[in-house]
Amino acid sequence: MIQTRLYEYMVSYTPQTQWIEKSGIKLWLAFFFIELGAGMFFVASLLDYAPAMLVGLVLCAIVGGGLHLLYLGKPLRFWRMMLSSGWKTSWISRGLFFVVFFIAFGLIHFISIEQGDRFTPLLAAADLFAFLTVIYGGFAMNYVNGIPLWNTALLPILYVVSGFWGGAEATLGIIIGSGKAAAGGVMEEWIRLLLIGYILLIPVYLLSVSYTSATGQISVKYMMLTRWSPLFWIAVVVVGMAVPSMAVVNTLLGGPAHVSLILYFAMFSGLIGDLAMRYLILRCGLYSPLIPSSSTV
Repeated sequence: MIQTRLYEYMVSYTPQTQWIEKSGIKLWLAFFFIELGAGMFFVASLLDYAPAMLVGLVLCAIVGGGLHLLYLGKPLRFWRMMLSSGWKTSWISRGLFFVVFFIAFGLIHFISIEQGDRFTPLLAAADLFAFLTVIYGGFAMNYVNGIPLWNTALLPILYVVSGFWGGAEATLGIIIGSGKAAAGGVMEEWIRLLLIGYILLIPVYLLSVSYTSATGQISVKYMMLTRWSPLFWIAVVVVGMAVPSMAVVNTLLGGPAHVSLILYFAMFSGLIGDLAMRYLILRCGLYSPLIPSSSTV
């Protein structure tokens, strides 16, 4: 198990703590709800399903956005990050732009369709910034060169797949509740494809990180073989992957009478697994030592 004392900082494998401990917990949850809400809006917009689009906007703006602003420490001054030149180098600043423009275009579009007006370019702009909002968290982490677990091109791809998968699951939950069976069938097909993509991406991502560097290998072992291993094997693999997969198989085979209950349980399990995986990626991110070290997990 890795234990870092003050005088060992950056000499041994050093866990990052700023984005996951204390106030950093807010950022973990902020990334999750921002991407879930944006993914939900994007998926719901393809079906032109306004209720789910509105829920996605609320999750992104109020829950995720609120947590993000609280993490910054001075919530009322966040606009300075947008007006300064920080957006040229900071993915956090760029992310604020993406979120603000997504919420603005998305809200205007929702109001317009509620009034019976439809303006396709407006929806296209909202979906574009929704996509950028989903992917920006992965790029913000990928930009950190000193943490091999983050510094991989597969991380933004993983976050896109998980963001749209979670958004599709949440949208399906609302559709089932509203009784729109036809739209639910289309959404189930999308969820199956995204679930397969997610299940394939996780091992590819971890293997890629392991073979990239010694620090990457230590980070993956830290995730899978130390005190965090129950969270990975139970919350991510069993709850987040196996349970939704069994629900998909059950649905394809016809399923029992109370299929909606099974789908709700599977959707909730998938969201829990995604949230746990995001926590582990943040928690198990280790800085490469500045001096060669023999420290192990």
